[in-house]
Amino acid sequence: MDFDRSRLRWGELIVAVGAIVLLASMLLLKWYGAGPTSVGGWNALTHIHWLLLVTILTGLALVFFQATRPAPAVPAALSVIVTVLGILTVVALVYRVAIAPPGAGDPRVGAFVALVSAIVLVYGGYRSMREEGTGAQDAPSEIETVELDSVT
Repeated sequence: MDFDRSRLRWGELIVAVGAIVLLASMLLLKWYGAGPTSVGGWNALTHIHWLLLVTILTGLALVFFQATRPAPAVPAALSVIVTVLGILTVVALVYRVAIAPPGAGDPRVGAFVALVSAIVLVYGGYRSMREEGTGAQDAPSEIETVELDSVT
C-alpha cells in the first residue's frame, strides 16, 4: 500500500489544498476581535470546530485512499461524504461569518479564508465524484494470447 501521487486527480488535489488551508486558518489565523482580544477559529467556534475538523480529516482521508488504492470504491464513497460535509461546513461558516458572528466581534481575515477554503473543498469533492474511474496505471493489462498451430 504505497502512496502513489500519480493516482491523484485534480479533484483530490483541490480537496487537499482546501483541507490544508482550512486547517491552517482554523488553528493559525485570527477570526474575530481586535488586538490582544482576538481569537482564532478553534476557540471562537465552540461546536462548529468539530464539524470543520471532521470535514478536514475526511478530505485528507479521500486523498490518502485515492493515492493508496487501485480500486475506486473507497475513494468514490469518500468523495460523496467530503462533498456533503463540505456543504454543511460552508452553510455553518456562512452563518457564523456573515449572518451571526459570535460575541467576540467582527469577522477578520481568518474567517473569510476558512469560508473560501471550505468552498474550494466542496468543489474538489464534487470534481472528484465526476472523475471517478480506474487510473491508467491500475487498469487491467492486456491478456496474453497463444497462437495455435494449425494441423494439416
